[in-house]
Order: sequence, then C-alpha cells, then structure tokens
Amino acid sequence: MDNEKLIRMCVVCKKRAKQFSLNRLQCIENQINIFTGRGRSFYVCNECIKTKKFINFLSKKCNKSKEEIKKLIIHFPFSISD
Repeated sequence: MDNEKLIRMCVVCKKRAKQFSLNRLQCIENQINIFTGRGRSFYVCNECIKTKKFINFLSKKCNKSKEEIKKLIIHFPFSISD
C-alpha cells in the first residue's frame, strides 16, 4: 500500500512514475516555482520539460503568454539536469 502512494503522473504525457523521479512544481502568483510545501502542485517528467505541450500547460496554469513561459524555463534550474 505504501508503494502505491509513491506513484505520481506527469501532467504532460500522463506517464506514471515514482514520485522522486519526477519534478514537482507549482505556480504561485503567476510564477513557476519548485514546490514549497504549501498549496497545489503538479509533476512533470524530465522528458517533457522542454516540450511544447509543457509550455502550453504552464501558460494556462500560470496565466502567462507562451513567450514569457519560454523565458522562465530557460533560466530554471531543472531544465539543466537530465
């Protein structure tokens, strides 16, 4: 039962994976942040981070244009690690 709770789903590709292999993010005040421990969050896998689907998802979730989201993702630390 405990192992089932550790399985999470990527919001982009809907792939299920262990919680610790996914990146946990959230939008606070229209900004993308690593999960702070409070509020709602979402998971995304490493394969989906630089995809157009992820940019579309973030633009809707954070109420920003796709161009603004692209600029934020370039400078975000999780986009470097694979």
